[in-house]
Amino acid sequence: MAEKDYYRTLGVSRNATGDEIKSAFRRLALKYHPDRNPGNSEAEANFKEINEAYEVLSNDEKRKIYDAYGEEGLKGGFGGSGFGGGGFEGFSDLNDVFGDVFESFFGSGSTRTSRKNERRGEDLKFDIDITLEDAFNGKKLDFEYERMDRCDVCHGEGASSASKIKKCDYCNGRGRVQYSQGFFAFTQTCPKCHGEGKIITEPCRSCGGSGVVTKKNKVSVKIPAGVDNGSVLRIKDEGDVNKNGDAGDLYLEVHIKHHNHFERNKYDLLYDVKINIADAVLGCEVDVPLIEGGKTKIKIPRGVQYGKTLRLNEKGMPLPNSRKRGDMLINIKIETPTHLNDEQRELFIKLKESFDKDKLKNDSEKKDDGGFFKKIFN
Repeated sequence: MAEKDYYRTLGVSRNATGDEIKSAFRRLALKYHPDRNPGNSEAEANFKEINEAYEVLSNDEKRKIYDAYGEEGLKGGFGGSGFGGGGFEGFSDLNDVFGDVFESFFGSGSTRTSRKNERRGEDLKFDIDITLEDAFNGKKLDFEYERMDRCDVCHGEGASSASKIKKCDYCNGRGRVQYSQGFFAFTQTCPKCHGEGKIITEPCRSCGGSGVVTKKNKVSVKIPAGVDNGSVLRIKDEGDVNKNGDAGDLYLEVHIKHHNHFERNKYDLLYDVKINIADAVLGCEVDVPLIEGGKTKIKIPRGVQYGKTLRLNEKGMPLPNSRKRGDMLINIKIETPTHLNDEQRELFIKLKESFDKDKLKNDSEKKDDGGFFKKIFN
């Protein structure tokens, strides 16, 4: 049988560094992994060969023996213990590499974990109501809510006392169990302690062993000027806290209350001005309120039509992180009177008669015009 060349198998030189060997193995392991090549016996054989090569070249002692005596030196007599029945020596070193490899196939559930990398507390989301004036000016407010937080009695341990915490005998306190199947090496969360590495024999009465309880919390929130309806503010590390003290985030969705005068369209403000027929015909001046307080006077032109929009520049909502503002859009609404006194009714009758006379006169002039042929022969 031909002598195996582990360096050629991994595609590295004989003076390759440990990092280069590890990088080559990871690349080839991903390429030839059976899960990426289902039913491909050649890929499975290649995967076994590169795994065997890495087991030797990643171990300084075995690599020295291999460099000096070749494959035969690893089978005994030169300090090597051999491969035995195809299992893995240096298992923990291989597991470091397979952790990244298996993650690409199975997700984080198949990789190594540690307490410092456990999932943090859950994010929380609440709604807050503010006025349009608050949205215009910006505002600081205190927001009170309930969240999960570490138990003050057991300090997140979940046990009634330290003596009631025992090391898990199934995983020996590691929180992970390791096993091999053929030429595969796997680690998984310990099924007995669920990754904790410990067993609680008497749970804390305050938290029932969970390590967390419901607590009230209060945060100071800054509402930025110009915030729009539906905007979401994020307050870091103010969500639920897990038993290890790692907190999620708090999200507050802003809802702007109905305003008596203004409607909002992004950064513009809409305002309706109601005027009577006489003011619409003759023109007038009216006062309109401003969102920042006070009033301003605007001039409505003669003969303005219902639904006409007038614009006041820079009188709307502020744009975030800017000195600019939107506009105020003033919609003209002409009110038709429904109750008239005798004097008003008489005036409208006379006005109508005047309009009718003008209409008859205009119609008569159009008829006397003679049309097209009259213009030709004149």
